[in-house]
Amino acid sequence: MILDAESKIFLLQYKLYYEEIEVVNSEFQKGQADLLIYVTNFRENLSQKIEGQRKDFNQHFFGDRDIEEKLDHPPAPEKIPEQISEKINPQVEKWAKNLYRKIVVSTHPDKTMHLGVPSLIKKFNKYYDTAVKDYADGQYDSLLFIGFELGLEIPIEKISDHVVPKNKSLLQEIEKKKKSIAYQWQKVPEKDKNDVLERYLTSLGYVFDKKDIKETVERVRKIKRKVGSRPVNHIRKRVKSQ
Repeated sequence: MILDAESKIFLLQYKLYYEEIEVVNSEFQKGQADLLIYVTNFRENLSQKIEGQRKDFNQHFFGDRDIEEKLDHPPAPEKIPEQISEKINPQVEKWAKNLYRKIVVSTHPDKTMHLGVPSLIKKFNKYYDTAVKDYADGQYDSLLFIGFELGLEIPIEKISDHVVPKNKSLLQEIEKKKKSIAYQWQKVPEKDKNDVLERYLTSLGYVFDKKDIKETVERVRKIKRKVGSRPVNHIRKRVKSQ
């Protein structure tokens, strides 16, 4: 397969964004979950002098459902079917059908399970799952990328139709997630959480006493410490061992 330099760049950009969006989404979800703990513990400290403030707070952070219901009945994770149909859609363009067949044959778990290299097996399984899901959804950018990664023949003219637009949308999603409070919260050092949480809630128009922010952060730290494990006090260990 001979690709021109520009086509290779588009496909390599796709690979970069494809991998980066997974990392960004992971950090976003961690930050979102962690921030939820803080705002959940803080809502009781909102000033009662502002009518409807607590209701607005619940609506902003927890949607239409009451906070207790949200915590007791979290949304169910997206169900992933154990087996995804490999049936070829007759309305799909011929190039996509052919490329899809080649990818499925090359990456099917029954064929890759004997490779003996766990990292390769994981990689091919991921390609297989992605190709099957995206093909069923009518998304062919991943087919072109996976075909390129596997050294299969891919139609160069289709790169501008599918990969280039996807690169733009992935980049926009990455930039949007990185600007979100959830993603940025994950990067905030523990010592700065007081100030960041105060500025964030103030920017949203909520009224509260500054001391309540500090109390909330300290309370959450204790909760998280109970859930996890206490940090090892290496200084104390050294003193005991002497």
